[in-house]
Amino acid sequence: MAAEQYLVVGILILGAGLAKIAERYKFPYPIPLILGGLVLGQLLPGFGLPDIIGIEFIAQLTLATVLFYAGLTMNLKELRLSLPIVALLATVGVILTSLIAGLTIALVFSTIGLLGLLIGAILTPTDPAALFSVLETGGMRVKRKLFSILEGEAVFNDATAVILVITVFEPLIIPALQVPWFIVIEQFFFSIFAGVAIGYVVAAGIGRGILSSNDPVVVTILTATTPIIAYGLGETLTVFGFHPGAMAAVFAGIFMANAKRVGLEVLPQQSMRSTMKNVSFAFEIVVFILLGYEISIPFLLTELVPGVTVLSLGIVVAVLVIFVARPISVFLITAPNQELDMKDRFFVSWAGVKGVASAALAAISVSILTEYLPANEETIFLADFITSVVFVVLMASLIVQGLTAPILAEKLGLQEEEHAFEEISAQRDATRHALLHLVDEYTEGKISDDLYRRLKAELEEEIYQLEDELRKLVEERRSELIELATREEISRRKLKYFEEQYEEGKIPESVYEEKKTELEEEIEELCVKQRHCEESYSGLPE
Repeated sequence: MAAEQYLVVGILILGAGLAKIAERYKFPYPIPLILGGLVLGQLLPGFGLPDIIGIEFIAQLTLATVLFYAGLTMNLKELRLSLPIVALLATVGVILTSLIAGLTIALVFSTIGLLGLLIGAILTPTDPAALFSVLETGGMRVKRKLFSILEGEAVFNDATAVILVITVFEPLIIPALQVPWFIVIEQFFFSIFAGVAIGYVVAAGIGRGILSSNDPVVVTILTATTPIIAYGLGETLTVFGFHPGAMAAVFAGIFMANAKRVGLEVLPQQSMRSTMKNVSFAFEIVVFILLGYEISIPFLLTELVPGVTVLSLGIVVAVLVIFVARPISVFLITAPNQELDMKDRFFVSWAGVKGVASAALAAISVSILTEYLPANEETIFLADFITSVVFVVLMASLIVQGLTAPILAEKLGLQEEEHAFEEISAQRDATRHALLHLVDEYTEGKISDDLYRRLKAELEEEIYQLEDELRKLVEERRSELIELATREEISRRKLKYFEEQYEEGKIPESVYEEKKTELEEEIEELCVKQRHCEESYSGLPE
């Protein structure tokens, strides 16, 4: 095995361990991964880990797999409810956020100039993996309407941001890539439409291969290679100035997940999603650790102008992106929508967590810069500057937004209703009843073979989606119950210890009574929470 393979395996093992810690303590897993990479960089300085592994190649594969997996988990039926808002957030919202953040950065820090626009665009995408991790690790299920908006935006705006960065903002910094503005606009929109077309072709071709094989290994291999094929085919058009690879990966996933709705044969969703969940997570681990590894602490503390370091500038950029650019774009776009109130809009603006998409985009942008600009100190500075600012903003977003999003949803009353399980169960049972009726209609010869196959596939896919939601609810309720029981046991152990210490005369009565009262109140509160949880849990299947 080559040294590069040993390194990748080592990084994956390290990352899996760090992600497990994050899951245990309920915080977004990118945080320990990035910090782990930072520590690794201090322990192995000058080792050249990103060059050995090939960070640009890994970044592109990561974008492809993460976006494909996000598309693969998207339900078009759910998306229809929020499609106008999602479409605006993923197009106009991306452009608005990029311009607001970029122009503000460029105006506040005039020495940066046009580089501010590029950084603003890199930091535009919200990350599906980071967002869902934030909500799941916090044990929070936000209202389906809001989740649908956030999911749809996170999927589409990543692909839009990739096209925007490469076709619009990179040429502002690199003279060799500059073309007239009307060509830039043409490249931008053609990249979107070409991505949709390529995604459909790949979904149809690979889907046919999956259906023709009964071997689970072949299905796994075909699924795992789909995003790479879609992204790769899209990027072959770069010779014409187009970059539809990211969009192709997204739509390949969407078309394969919603095959019957787009005129394709239904595919084995469960095995495909299971495969891509693991593949995309493996790539995320590598990218986050490499991002942390590339950070130089001395560079973060470098003064750009007297009193302003790269670190402090990064913090200011984070404030601009989180508290100015994102809220302005969300509130402007959602203003005409009467279904969203102020609480909904505020949460959507706050839940725009940054993650792997920005990290991968930063790596790709730096690679393009170093390829086209002269190999001098200024280019090295630009590369380090982009990486460092993105690092600071990502960490700020993950910590500030990531750790507070579940709490905010609860405070605003945006969590899913108490009777979500009963509602989803009723929908599933109704769909099953409809499926039985369809079978009866077909058996009696009232409908054609083609119509029966199409409707049967649609109903079966809907049942699968609903049962998947039910499984997630069961897992969340069980985890909550186990945690409450464990906390109660810990409190009882503490109380018993204080009782023993008091009986042996090792602590005074005043201390014992104080601790006893405190712990008994804590135990009572935990018992009440457990009873409430058990009541809601009683309706769930074992």
